[in-house]
Amino acid sequence: MSFKIGIMQGRLSKPIDGKIQSFPKDHWKNEFYLGKQIGFELIEWVLDEDLENNPILNKRNFSEITNLKNETGIDVNSICCDYFMKNSLSPHSQSFKKENLKIFEFLIEESCPKNNIKILELPLTGKDGLKNKEIADDYRNLFSRVEKKLIASNMIIALETDLDPDEFGFFLKNVNTKAIKVNYDTGNSAVWEYNVKEEFLSYGQCVSNVHIKDCTPKDYTVKLGDGNVNFDEVFQLLKKSNYKENFILQAARGKDDFQTAKDQFNFVQLYISKYLQ
Repeated sequence: MSFKIGIMQGRLSKPIDGKIQSFPKDHWKNEFYLGKQIGFELIEWVLDEDLENNPILNKRNFSEITNLKNETGIDVNSICCDYFMKNSLSPHSQSFKKENLKIFEFLIEESCPKNNIKILELPLTGKDGLKNKEIADDYRNLFSRVEKKLIASNMIIALETDLDPDEFGFFLKNVNTKAIKVNYDTGNSAVWEYNVKEEFLSYGQCVSNVHIKDCTPKDYTVKLGDGNVNFDEVFQLLKKSNYKENFILQAARGKDDFQTAKDQFNFVQLYISKYLQ
């Protein structure tokens, strides 16, 4: 089986305001062509707080996105919804506002179906994350309301959380896992020092997307291979879980964005070849 390797949007452009990740408003089109040169087959779209300049929220731009995908052969299969980290969908959060729900609904009803995007990735960590019981209950209710719509559109929501393996497994038992799955982030698990085997025992069958990065509890993101992630173990467990989906590079930046991305692509390809093909 041929696994697709993608890169997080913005990693092939200069950082904006020193941020490691943001929507590259002036260079998003060019990233498709740069990605093609390296060999990427996917770009994971980024939705951050720059809503005004993000074409994924404007129906007039959808044809341009389609043309770029067709011309370069690079698909967009997922959206990383960083926006909802600071603009919660839970009424029990201080950052909640009704506008957040409208954006969420637009993504499910317009952006994803019309751009053939299958995964809406929600990073739910920290004070607005699922460790808060009231917030967790709000998200369960929200997911229950939209699950039929997701399934009808052949879409899923992939959760990235800071729940430990048991907590995350328990949360997933109370949602419809045909519609709600897991975005597994290799680096986050290293930061929180979670046991990888326990993670996969708890929810390995629900993993629908994998972010590749390397971290330590001290340094949030480091060069692939320099942190605490045991990539051999991760890929062995992915094989055991019969993982058949994509890999998205969300790794540390380097001095040369293009060369760094190329090195990271080769790094992941090596592990895919070793364990999954």
